[in-house]
Amino acid sequence: MLTLGSKSHYGLKALLYLAERSENGPLQIKDIAASRHIPQNYLEQIFNQLGKANIIRSFRGKNGGYKLAGDPGDITVKDVILLLEGGIDLVPAGAESADALSALLQKAQECLLATLTVSLADLLARQRLQQEV
Repeated sequence: MLTLGSKSHYGLKALLYLAERSENGPLQIKDIAASRHIPQNYLEQIFNQLGKANIIRSFRGKNGGYKLAGDPGDITVKDVILLLEGGIDLVPAGAESADALSALLQKAQECLLATLTVSLADLLARQRLQQEV
């Protein structure tokens, strides 16, 4: 079964939460974890990676927490998945490019990556539209 890892799934859920509440200032990780049903320790590991990649920023102090480092329109689902999963490889390394199966899987990978170029802002808009229906 081909599945998206929990790291990407949780990371994207948490980033959408940050995007949704971007005007509220930094949000505490315990609140993000609780609201999205993500184990806090696991989310801390994910946020560590996202922080190193400058996707989120952490703020210390009484009113500290986490915020997106940039505009949600500039962060794509693809970027987050590639960062957290370490890539998407449907075609094994060293596979013959002339092989029909490898060519098919390469095309599938290209289509998948093209589909995942949606930004957090666009995804958030889609989510709000679904909630209204």
